[in-house]
Amino acid sequence: MNALFIGYGNELREDDGFGVFVARSLKTRGVCVQTQQLTPELAQMIARFDRVIFIDANAATDAGVFAVPLPSADSVLAHSLTPWSLMNMSRELYGTTAEYLIFSVGGGSFGYGEKLTPPLKKAALELIAYLETI
Repeated sequence: MNALFIGYGNELREDDGFGVFVARSLKTRGVCVQTQQLTPELAQMIARFDRVIFIDANAATDAGVFAVPLPSADSVLAHSLTPWSLMNMSRELYGTTAEYLIFSVGGGSFGYGEKLTPPLKKAALELIAYLETI
């Protein structure tokens, strides 16, 4: 099964760089995209894969705790897309049948800095170990 890892967030804002850190660490397991936000241009790329794995940090959950994100409404005119809308776009435009997983962890600090806080570094290493097994 060919996999696409999409890690998104801002590497210059501490824990917001979680997704990028994890995706970069998994580049030997599949194709990895590291981006600040999800954009419509990713829909075509997604259609070439059997599995898509979205990875990011959120501000709504306690630091280091993985959350099950709920689908939310957005549009292609929004600042960024959600994984659900991007997958729907890929289905509608390119007929993708890819399965997808979303891993979102609570961030503790989104200030200026290039390092993850200790809880996020621990969560990143745990997620990398898990994703290397699937």
